[in-house]
Amino acid sequence: MASSPRLLLVRHGETNENVQGIVQGQLDTPLNDLGRRQAAMTGEALRDAPIMRIVSSPLTRALHTAEAIAQHHTNVPVETDARIMERNFGVLQGKVYRGPSQKPDDTEGIESREAMTARLRAFYDDLRVTAARTPGTTVLVSHGGALSALMNTVLFADGHVALAPDVQPSRFWNCSISEIDLTNTPAVLRRWADVAHLTDPTRVANVDEGL
Repeated sequence: MASSPRLLLVRHGETNENVQGIVQGQLDTPLNDLGRRQAAMTGEALRDAPIMRIVSSPLTRALHTAEAIAQHHTNVPVETDARIMERNFGVLQGKVYRGPSQKPDDTEGIESREAMTARLRAFYDDLRVTAARTPGTTVLVSHGGALSALMNTVLFADGHVALAPDVQPSRFWNCSISEIDLTNTPAVLRRWADVAHLTDPTRVANVDEGL
């Protein structure tokens, strides 16, 4: 029997920049040792999931997390889509950041909130058409800031998703899994940033998260 369509939102594993409070944005930073272990555990947790499609940001930290999941689903190639990259934070990238979560709009080189929301909306408009019609699971591997923006400025703002009564919003922790049941309209968010599959979850505050 075919399983119901669902979408899993996975944040990449930990990086050294996460730990150091450095803005990464669209810098192509790698996973650290813990991040690689987190990615492997996430892949193991999803080993038996009926995954039909894996879509990842092309940035290395997300792509390597997606590849750890795909190792258990050899018939499912990892697709990349630049529209789900992290926000470009301009001159803040590569620097330790202790300012407000909402980065100043006049930061040199920063991607506007409107531009980021537009690309995420275009991505989801394409994705939801195929995902809702595909029995099984679609996995999206992205970044804390991008996932936060997708959830809040697209999925909830546009009425695509409703929050299940027992689900509490939170940050998107490294290698957390959020689950959206696409069976009905609106879809139902049944898990938000679940890290129960990690033996050593880290809840490092992500300076990239927050528009």
